[in-house]
Amino acid sequence: MLKRVLTVGLSEGLLSQVPLIPKVKAKSIPRGSFTVKEYSSILRASKELSKIVDKVNEPTHRNTASGAFIKTESIPKEIIWMIGFMVNTFVRPVDIKLIKYKHIEIVRGEYDYLRITLPETKKHSGQIVSMKAAVRIFEALKQHQAKRGFGNAEDYLFLPQVCDRQSAIQLISGHFRKVLLKTNLERGQAGQVRTLYSLRHTAITFRLLYGKGIDLLTLARNARTSVEMIERFYSSNLTAEMNIGMLQSKRTGKAYPEYY
Repeated sequence: MLKRVLTVGLSEGLLSQVPLIPKVKAKSIPRGSFTVKEYSSILRASKELSKIVDKVNEPTHRNTASGAFIKTESIPKEIIWMIGFMVNTFVRPVDIKLIKYKHIEIVRGEYDYLRITLPETKKHSGQIVSMKAAVRIFEALKQHQAKRGFGNAEDYLFLPQVCDRQSAIQLISGHFRKVLLKTNLERGQAGQVRTLYSLRHTAITFRLLYGKGIDLLTLARNARTSVEMIERFYSSNLTAEMNIGMLQSKRTGKAYPEYY
């Protein structure tokens, strides 16, 4: 940022030259994604927390938005679907607070998926294509919200009763933290603090691990990020052994040296 300011000063004739600024090499810290086992634990814990019957509180000034702001031990049932939705759609937390039913189209054919057309976030505006599981999650969520009087085109997917969407994402983050505390998964293997963002990181990491021959450009575009970001923050925590099958695979019909 400082170098840009100095460059502008030089172009405007305010400076005669730009001083040399040493480059500081920043260490990229791998994102705190979840393993398959940890992801399963999170889903189980979220289902258990959603079944807790909370003690009825006396009405207060915070009992707005159908009680969404009341402090509880439980979590709303929709948080279960939110976890699965993020892992199967690559969306960011900022997308979770903005996404409406009008942004989603179910596509059925050779492949079943959600076509998600979101407003621009973080300077990315491309469409997202989901995993097949996201279709089932979306349909279950919509059915649940319809019973509560939501599910129309202009309704938000998660906590639609909360009009202030910044408050909505804070509530969702708080509920997800309850899940992390219950599973003791608040931190990653490298000590990273896990948040809602960890679900997006998990989505991308799972594709790197289990997507057959997927290329980084396709993955980056679908996740509305760059190849550089995936290489720096997502693929850097993968080991060769995690993809031993791909490393040892062979193309059919090809002649190989004797050591094969």
